[in-house]
Amino acid sequence: MSTNPDNNRGYTLEMHNIMAAQDPVWFEKYNDFIHATYTGERTLDRKTKELIQITVEAALKADMEQIQAHVKVALQVGATATEILEALQCVVAPMGALAFRRGLQALSAEMGW
Repeated sequence: MSTNPDNNRGYTLEMHNIMAAQDPVWFEKYNDFIHATYTGERTLDRKTKELIQITVEAALKADMEQIQAHVKVALQVGATATEILEALQCVVAPMGALAFRRGLQALSAEMGW
């Protein structure tokens, strides 16, 4: 792996740059973990993993920038806006309207709606 902040995620957040600059040895191990659990494909393809990321982060009320980064990658790897919206609608019952709203805002910002 590498200390490249993007590390095949398809996006780089400020936290990635900070981690890579401040502790590159640890960040390389972190990237190994991310590859094993997220960016590397095994049984689940990248599109499915992005849909999971979007819904979990929306449910946890992550920063919109974080959710939007996953929306962008999901679209790049073949997800449609309709698929992302349906995945977000799955959040409403277990996590409530606030989580759905946060995810919908990220999708809307990325799509220009």
